[in-house]
Amino acid sequence: MKKILVLMMLSLMIGALIPRVNAEEYLTYQEIVFDDDEAMLLKEFSEELYDDYYDLLDKPKFIGWQLGIVNKNQVLEFVSETKLKIVNNGFSTIKHNITLSTKEETKYQISASGSIAVSGKGDIKKFKGSIDADIKASISYASNLTTSETYEFIIIVDPLTYVSIMTRGTGELSNGVGKYFFFWIETKRGGWETFNVTTEYYEIIKEKL
Repeated sequence: MKKILVLMMLSLMIGALIPRVNAEEYLTYQEIVFDDDEAMLLKEFSEELYDDYYDLLDKPKFIGWQLGIVNKNQVLEFVSETKLKIVNNGFSTIKHNITLSTKEETKYQISASGSIAVSGKGDIKKFKGSIDADIKASISYASNLTTSETYEFIIIVDPLTYVSIMTRGTGELSNGVGKYFFFWIETKRGGWETFNVTTEYYEIIKEKL
């Protein structure tokens, strides 16, 4: 009876395994770790940090954006999500065939704050206005590259053990602030951020309960 219940739970967990891709999904990743301990995401900027970075943009322009870079092509590792978790509370080994698919190995994602806006839909997005070209000229970035791979394998879960399958990867992040001037008068200000996923893969972890 216990073995039947475990198998029923396993079926429910596997049924919840549905691939999904969101335009700015990096903002919901479970974990992002930078090689540089001082690097941070735009959403982690405090008001005081924003003010400090804005103060550095102290040379008004006739017309156009003045750009400030805080983090440039910062290398990082991430855990985007836990795809599947199989728990074996019983006393018999569980074997199960697993099929996993990956899509969009390389993704260029963006986000903004303040008066800097994002335009476009789906996977094709850019910063609204001339600031998009200014940012792309100042950092390294890769446009979307869509690929698809399927993996088939057998997972063996020993008694009193659980197995987790997580999506991991590496990438680069750049962010900063900007001011827009019209006849030397500041009319807009905000923050910008780009996120490039360079590699993405599955990691299988097996541990005792």
